[in-house]
Amino acid sequence: TEDASVPPSLPPPVATWDELEAAADADGARVAAEALPGDAGGKREQAPGGGSGGGGCNKMEACLCVFDIDRTLTGRQGDTDHCPRNRVLKGMFDEAYGGGDATLSALSEAGISSTFCDECVLGITSAGRGSGDNSPWNRYILENIMRGRTHDAFVREHPDAQAWSSGVDVHSPYVLSQGNKIKQDAVELIRQWYVDRGVSVPPGEVYFFGDRTENIRPFQEKGLNSREISCGSRDTYLYRGSGMVGYCGARPEEILKEKGNILCE
Repeated sequence: TEDASVPPSLPPPVATWDELEAAADADGARVAAEALPGDAGGKREQAPGGGSGGGGCNKMEACLCVFDIDRTLTGRQGDTDHCPRNRVLKGMFDEAYGGGDATLSALSEAGISSTFCDECVLGITSAGRGSGDNSPWNRYILENIMRGRTHDAFVREHPDAQAWSSGVDVHSPYVLSQGNKIKQDAVELIRQWYVDRGVSVPPGEVYFFGDRTENIRPFQEKGLNSREISCGSRDTYLYRGSGMVGYCGARPEEILKEKGNILCE
């Protein structure tokens, strides 16, 4: 366990948003130049929108990873016997499923930055509310779990992003109280929120990760990718033992950049 009253030290920034944009622009221009054939005189065909493939706009293309909270970023409160890769934050109250000390899943313990999502901007869509917008637990989620190289750079440029939204009233990338089987609606609004702030995220580059089985397939309606996680540990107590929800939560090896709407096998 960890004393949650002592926040972990945060890593220094490794890149600014401008640096990431510049790198993306340079890489995009290189790929476009290689892809466009030259004519007999060596002149290259201009890409639509002007320039050599940048589209004529100042938008950085990126992927978007969105996570559920309960039993995805977390595991069953206090249980590290069945979930040895999880970590209990002693004294940090998480009110989900009856409440208890917040317990990081293996993914949250290893860090989102240990997955491909380090290259993406991040978001949350949860049917629950954590422990409330202004609670220490919700603040911990934003400041310590929702971290990655690309997302950190975005947040430094847009500090107002560090706020909670509710349902489909989306004014930030972190959404609470969005019902089951309709989470895809909020995730699409998060994608649009990023687009409005200069981050071009195609629907096919959105990846949702959640433990609840019934939430995965509906993402197909919006053309968004989704994946069920906590496949190796399902709760055999809740929902009459149906295994509808996870137990230990997400593991880093389950966070895969794969297309489709993928259920546990």
